[in-house]
Amino acid sequence: MKKVALLLFTLLNYSLYSQVVSLYSDDFESGENFTYIQTAVNTWRVATCAGNGVSSPGTNALYASKGGSNPGCGTDGIDQYAFSAAPPSTTERMTAYVSVDGKCTNNHAVTFDYKLNPSDGSNRAFVVYSLNGGAFWFVQDTLENAAAWTTITVPLSETTYNQDFLVGVRFEYSNVSGSGDPFAVDNFEVNGIAAKANIPLDTMAVCGQTTIVVTADPYSGGTGNWFLLSGQGTFNNAAANQTGVNNLAIGESVFTWTVTSANCGNSVDTIVIINSLAPSNANVQDTFYACVAEQLNISTSAPMAGIGTWTSPQGATIANPNSPATVVTNVPNGWSQLIWTISSPGCPSKADTMDVFKTGGQSILTADTTICFGTDAELIVTATPTDSLQTVNWLFGMGNGLINELTSDSVEVSGLQTGENHLIYEVTHALCPKESDTLRIYIMPCEDFEPVFPTVITPNGDGKNDLFIIHNLEKVYPKCQMTIFNRHGSIVYESPGYTTPWDGTFKGEKLPMGTYFFKLELNDGSNTIYNGPISIIH
Repeated sequence: MKKVALLLFTLLNYSLYSQVVSLYSDDFESGENFTYIQTAVNTWRVATCAGNGVSSPGTNALYASKGGSNPGCGTDGIDQYAFSAAPPSTTERMTAYVSVDGKCTNNHAVTFDYKLNPSDGSNRAFVVYSLNGGAFWFVQDTLENAAAWTTITVPLSETTYNQDFLVGVRFEYSNVSGSGDPFAVDNFEVNGIAAKANIPLDTMAVCGQTTIVVTADPYSGGTGNWFLLSGQGTFNNAAANQTGVNNLAIGESVFTWTVTSANCGNSVDTIVIINSLAPSNANVQDTFYACVAEQLNISTSAPMAGIGTWTSPQGATIANPNSPATVVTNVPNGWSQLIWTISSPGCPSKADTMDVFKTGGQSILTADTTICFGTDAELIVTATPTDSLQTVNWLFGMGNGLINELTSDSVEVSGLQTGENHLIYEVTHALCPKESDTLRIYIMPCEDFEPVFPTVITPNGDGKNDLFIIHNLEKVYPKCQMTIFNRHGSIVYESPGYTTPWDGTFKGEKLPMGTYFFKLELNDGSNTIYNGPISIIH
């Protein structure tokens, strides 16, 4: 089998030179292009029943067969390559090969699909090549058995480089049963590396250097030389594929690598060297207060060396990114950045950043919310952070409540009024107009709210039970109607809403001890009414 180290070396060379050329290719779909060395009884065949190679599936393949009434398809006619056994004590060989023009190539390799499933261990297959027209054959690789189609790449000896050669496959047999499928080949390719001038890099950019190293691919089929086409530079060793270059000038210099071969003629490749001055220092205004402006006019000094470019990480639109003075639109609200970068090929870039502030970015981050009344919940409200030039103030535009810190970006709100509350976040900037945002907080009655009614009041002025208090009634049901009767049915107290609880009097006079009766109409849309007694004790 092929050696892994040799294949790896070849693959690395392919990557290095990257000039792979096809020297021969046959998928056996259009006839027999190989030359054969074989016996009269056993022969190579190409027929439609055999080809199913993995790299390029088809119907035909090259295989060993005994021929007969069904040539090429084996005794059962399906993908089998049977043949007659060799005479006793005899080893026979069948060789199929092609002629390759390799005078101007190297790093040769063959790639093909094959099956090798002999009925006897003495039957083997090889990759072979010849350098003298077939008078002597070298064995390059011995193939391992493969019952299913297998793809293989076999690098050829360096002795095939830069000359014509023959290459192919050989099947060697001494005993078979006549019904197996001992050897088949499909999709046979021969590749090489073109022996021509090649510089891996088209362009090399350096920064203010007077000395560099240039490299071309090695060339074994002739001689090579470096030449100065334009610009300035002196080669240390013009005949070496890798050499130093001195006295390199600022600007562009063009060098050529020319290889000359008696068989292949001249071949030339070119490399452009760009030697740049280090870019100028970038320097822009530190901070730009755009405030409410929709269009910004920004500017900086033009670089003495290098090319300047404006960029916006936040996606603002820059009219002319390469102009020191330009117009910027679609600037996002709040803080963003504009970056001025000066670059020269081959040199580290230099950059400076302008911080831009545009109003409209200050907002309350907490979403509008509804709180169930009676839970005594404390709400944490946060807003976008501010800087040292901004002043914060919180206030109520509707409703009321307690704010623990009026000048912070994050506050705690409690004691909110029943109904709708508007909490306003105001930000004043030293250089820009004021901004504001509003949070809506709804304090609504809980679904299970039930008023609690006292049964006794003692209006003696001691501050205890002096009033007929129903907690939170006015807040939850501000449109309620409260009526209180004496035991004769006369009204002694009547109030729309219940902002002032009953104190046990009628027209300013204290009522006598006894039992009275209240009627509370919530006016909640469901005609809810509560009735009950209330006693006065002196």
